[in-house]
Amino acid sequence: MTGPGNESSTNYRPGDNSASIMAYALQATETVIWDWDISADAVSLYPPSQTVFEDIADLDDFLSQVHPTDTQRVVHALEVAVEETGHYVTEFRLADDTERWVAAQGEVTYDDGDDPERLIGVGRDVTDKKHTAQQLRRATEHLAETELVSDIGGWELIPETNDLWWTQGTRQIHDVSPEYNPTVEDAFKFIHPADRQTIEKVVQQCLTSGEPYGVELRLITAEGRERWVYCRGDRVQRGETTVLRGVIQDITDRKIRDQRLMVLSRVLRHNIRNTLGVVIGNAELLAEELEALDPLETYLAETASFPLDDSRRMLSKIADNATQLVELAENARQLSRVLERGPVRYYVDVPTVVDRLVSKFTDQYPTASIHVEKQAVGVKGNEESLEMALTELIENAIVHTHDASPTVEVSISRVDNERVRIQVADTGPGIPEMEQEVLEMGTEEPLLHGRGTGLWMVNWLMTQLGGSISIDENVPRGTVVSLTLPAALSE
Repeated sequence: MTGPGNESSTNYRPGDNSASIMAYALQATETVIWDWDISADAVSLYPPSQTVFEDIADLDDFLSQVHPTDTQRVVHALEVAVEETGHYVTEFRLADDTERWVAAQGEVTYDDGDDPERLIGVGRDVTDKKHTAQQLRRATEHLAETELVSDIGGWELIPETNDLWWTQGTRQIHDVSPEYNPTVEDAFKFIHPADRQTIEKVVQQCLTSGEPYGVELRLITAEGRERWVYCRGDRVQRGETTVLRGVIQDITDRKIRDQRLMVLSRVLRHNIRNTLGVVIGNAELLAEELEALDPLETYLAETASFPLDDSRRMLSKIADNATQLVELAENARQLSRVLERGPVRYYVDVPTVVDRLVSKFTDQYPTASIHVEKQAVGVKGNEESLEMALTELIENAIVHTHDASPTVEVSISRVDNERVRIQVADTGPGIPEMEQEVLEMGTEEPLLHGRGTGLWMVNWLMTQLGGSISIDENVPRGTVVSLTLPAALSE
């Protein structure tokens, strides 16, 4: 291997002469200067200590080091440079196992007869650059796909020039083509007239104060559909330029679901409770009427095809079931109220909550035995949510057992510095496997569903409190339900 300047094969370091300095710079940047004498077919490399290529004496040596897949493209680029343009630019892989990429460019020099004489240029190892570009392209493609699947998009606005840019996800939300490039006026027209003042206000506040904003508003898309979206924006500086950027997400399905739940909740809380109140009241009145029958009326009733005792039992069953439905509606109302508050968390003394519930259920179910093993621990949460979850578990353990004197064991312990565990164990028939499977799946189906809302309620409350629920078999019989919650160090 030959080349101009210093012929030494040792590594170059900055010295007193320009050749040493250049050699060091080329070596540090993994760059090589090459000189191809076209007529003599001789190739020289500089510096001799370069690490991009192995020894190269002529064009065939060079091409032998190019990856076979890229050889034809490199040859074509050389032919075009020598025969037509005088400029050589290409990228190729080396023919080794390292997947190294080289970027090459050069210029043709000509003799007095204007014939190509030499091709001189540089080659640089750009492997890291290519890998970074590939990763960036892959990430960009995945981001674009994620946007389209999740109905989310990005946008950017330069207020000074009113230049607006949308991602493909944002275009999809607005029902416009992938080539659509909106102006600020165009984008504003998509916003529902009733919500335009809201977005104007929050955008202006963001530009003035720098505080991010997040609002829910409606769009009227290019196809005339009304969509609810969540729009978030933030002000950033790029040098001297102020930029407003953010995301937009289609939340139409969530808004419709919330509206349905709101109506159903109102029906459950008000209409059904009132109707069941009428049923219970009439059943109780009828039962009182049966008890107040005079002897003749009693005789006539007893000789009828429907004995009085059967009537009383059926009335009692009607009243009991109606009362259970009222209690279910009340529990749903209370749960809805607690969940709507959001994750409000503060120090909660767990033993205090458990002791209060033990006292309550001991009075309510005098034949039940509730044993408590506890440590003085607190959790991050809110007392009402924790009490509601434990009420469901303890009462369920008492009433869903075949024992005349049910036994429930409650234990409170610190798992570590960050977690507290509360366990409720019973000796009942156990929670049906289908109930547990539904909870693990996180969804119900027509052929796979629970019998009530108890486990769902506890699961929702644990999610709100940042905790979790697990269910295990008790030995020799029954169920152990464990609640794991974030620990609080002190009040």
